[in-house]
Amino acid sequence: MSVLTIGIYGALFVITPEYVRSLIEELMDILSKEKNVQDLNSNCTLFIGDIHGDYSSWSIIRRIIEEKNALTIFLGDYVDRGANSLEVITEIMEMKNSDPRKFILLRGNHETRDINEYYGFLWELRRKFPSSFATLYTMFNELFSQMPAVAVIDNIRVLCLHGGIPIQVKSVDDLRDLPKGQIDVDDPILLQILWNDPDDSIENYAPSPRGPGIYIFGRKIFENFMRNSELQYLIRGHTYLPEGFRYFFNRKLLSIFSPLNYVGSKVKGKIAMFCNDDLEVIDLLKHK
Repeated sequence: MSVLTIGIYGALFVITPEYVRSLIEELMDILSKEKNVQDLNSNCTLFIGDIHGDYSSWSIIRRIIEEKNALTIFLGDYVDRGANSLEVITEIMEMKNSDPRKFILLRGNHETRDINEYYGFLWELRRKFPSSFATLYTMFNELFSQMPAVAVIDNIRVLCLHGGIPIQVKSVDDLRDLPKGQIDVDDPILLQILWNDPDDSIENYAPSPRGPGIYIFGRKIFENFMRNSELQYLIRGHTYLPEGFRYFFNRKLLSIFSPLNYVGSKVKGKIAMFCNDDLEVIDLLKHK
């Protein structure tokens, strides 16, 4: 079985299991050589929040990426929830394989087997590739385990990750020895990077309703970490925001959410761009 879809240049093409396997193998070789904390330099950078298999938002994001022609950092959660996770992740893999230094693919909490087994990605692969889904599903999760967790744009002092700051670490240097290759995340620091959330109403931290070992972090945790790391801004995804974005901590933390459709709800999806010392939130609906 194969899937008819639209490629990165707008042409129809067929996704076959063999093609997906070749993309994964090529990207696995690239990601396995990347460190868990990516140190970058760029004057103009695009930031893409959760997409969750929403092809309507991805088609707009893809066009903006082509127009801006800048370093692009994906903040994770490519799959699950939406109906077109396969098409979205396939086209993102194509981009990364074509220019590995231009596209940074950070890991989200849905790029873990214990989550995407239940929230749609496994079942989408089973539906679209009934005879080969099990092999591809295993390959995808091995690939996800090699995605870096953190990116730092040193020259503009911007920190990027999916979820949040682990409550027990002092600076980004404490994250550099994090292991890669965990298909199901066991490391408590990596777990918090993928799952923690900011909260303006608290100073330190509190347990998260998302589950055990996950925390909400407040202003003091954020300010201490950023000062010790000599960083100015944090850009992250992870949180469902109907308006598509929200600032925290005196506008030093930007949370973005990029789908236009999310589990049956309409979202005002946003991405962001930092260019010439200006942080801009881009409304996808204005680029339809």
